[in-house]
Amino acid sequence: MKKLPLLLPFLLLLACGQEETAVTEAECFQLAAGTHSPRLTQDDDDISVSYVKTSGEKSSLFVQPIHLPFEKVVLKNELRSGTDWFINWADFPSVIRYKDSLGNNVQFSHWLQYSGEGTYDYDIYAAIEYSEPKEHFKLHKDTVAAEHGFLSSAPIPGGGLQVSWLDGRFTKQVSLKADEPTVDDHGHGGGGAMTLRTKALSDDTSVELDHRVCDCCNTATVATDSLIMVAYRDRSEHEIRDIAYVTKPTSDDEWSTPKLVHADNWEINGCPVNGPALAANDAGDIAVVWYTAPADLAQINFARYDPNADSFNFPILLDDEIPLGRVDIQLADDGAAYVTGITTKEGTDDAFLTLWTISPTDEVEREELTITSAARSSGFPKIALFEDKLYWARTVLGVEKEEQFVEVCWR
Repeated sequence: MKKLPLLLPFLLLLACGQEETAVTEAECFQLAAGTHSPRLTQDDDDISVSYVKTSGEKSSLFVQPIHLPFEKVVLKNELRSGTDWFINWADFPSVIRYKDSLGNNVQFSHWLQYSGEGTYDYDIYAAIEYSEPKEHFKLHKDTVAAEHGFLSSAPIPGGGLQVSWLDGRFTKQVSLKADEPTVDDHGHGGGGAMTLRTKALSDDTSVELDHRVCDCCNTATVATDSLIMVAYRDRSEHEIRDIAYVTKPTSDDEWSTPKLVHADNWEINGCPVNGPALAANDAGDIAVVWYTAPADLAQINFARYDPNADSFNFPILLDDEIPLGRVDIQLADDGAAYVTGITTKEGTDDAFLTLWTISPTDEVEREELTITSAARSSGFPKIALFEDKLYWARTVLGVEKEEQFVEVCWR
């Protein structure tokens, strides 16, 4: 692992109503070749990056503290590995730290494992660990060989973890003829619809939140002292695929019916693989960012949640110059929001990892953190706030697939 002090050549853009920011120095390090799909997790003491390393048919899930002296880092941070994992640019493993009801530090990890012969026949496997590794388990109870993935999670104040995922137990269509195989169409016309499910890890069973959702867009989950929220891309009978959300009081078990974040009216006959991102702070504020493209006008939007109205405010347009989406968000204690997404601009084939900083009064500043690739294999960059610093992690592509690597930066 190489640690590099780096002065990023932040390319400054002006957008309508958005101010430019100054060049800022960042510190970065790069992980070994073959690493990809990073996420950021933190506890009281440090922030870590989880990632996948693929070598041949074997894939392994690692977690790496960012601030340990790098010469002391050894490869004891491999959590799990397998040769039967489902490896995908948009649906990938996670590691998150939280506290249980007794205040103990706990680490939850999840990965995806094939369950059948179909391309999307895979289950969610997980492990809950204290100081020693424990046996893994399948997160969902059904035994249908179908897609189960796009998991999101959030620590619950007072202890515990809320997990949400897309569940394809109804996407299989069994033929009435004995000599015809079961059909798995990935939710695009032949089988039943993809569903959204959630549970606290302490619960024995999960709850279905929506019976018809978009088939392969990531979910998002947050929890505050008063509210748990799950956001996702909905799917109407007329193929309108706008962002919806459901809520429940943190101390209750009754979930709301789905509501739209905003009626974008994006009609698309297929999954855009581009879900929302949610963030919450200790004050209980919640905000969302999402990609949409009604009438083929691609855009990235941001909105804050109004708990009194149980609705999101009218969205703030962050970008409408053919962005690619793949968004993430963090919310500071003062209400300032930090949003990232992949953008493009005329006159270049490059894509950019772009940061928008939205003040508590909704003034927007924009900067391009770095040049990146528009290819799907560059994945979904992730951000985090820790000790007054902003961190970002991404997959950097090489000429060959085996040359890709994870880069983590902060400032």
